[in-house]
Amino acid sequence: MKTYMRIMLLLLVVVLSGCTPIASPEQVQGLTKEEAAQIASAAVRQYYRVDVDTMDRDITLEDPAKLVESTTGEPIFRGIPVHVVLKRDPAPGEITAYHAIIDPNSKQALSVSIDVAEPDDKPSPASKETDLEQAAAEFIRNQKLLTPTAFQLIKASYANPDDIKRYFYYTDGLKAIAIGVDTQLQQVVTFTYI
Repeated sequence: MKTYMRIMLLLLVVVLSGCTPIASPEQVQGLTKEEAAQIASAAVRQYYRVDVDTMDRDITLEDPAKLVESTTGEPIFRGIPVHVVLKRDPAPGEITAYHAIIDPNSKQALSVSIDVAEPDDKPSPASKETDLEQAAAEFIRNQKLLTPTAFQLIKASYANPDDIKRYFYYTDGLKAIAIGVDTQLQQVVTFTYI
């Protein structure tokens, strides 16, 4: 349940960052905006096979020390959140924003998400649970996010037909990951190591 709350909080932060102007620091824990955006862009290319750049986009860094859980005082994120959001109206099917949480020491993405503009030819809204779960499992296998022969589904979010994303939680015994699948596009749009 705690993991689910963290993911929901991350989504809330992402939504709010797109709605209100936030004064973003130029650097957090030695990671500059430009460096963070380049790491996030490379992760989007690697995991989603989509070329994105930082032109025509606002780059926002967040200081994880300022984003703490109210009850424990612990940081919500294990890394530095970066958001790269398109400044203009998107074309159908275009990546409108991408988000990552970056480990400041290794400079590796711990979480990568994309927001996609609704395509002109909308896919069928009726997606089967097994298709969504299969898309998540294939993504893990193809991207080698967990040990390909040893990972298993441990939990799925509640199947609500009004939800834009379904979350599937997997583990290989060593690491765990949450995979978000867009129910309309029937493709993975976010993953987070938990």
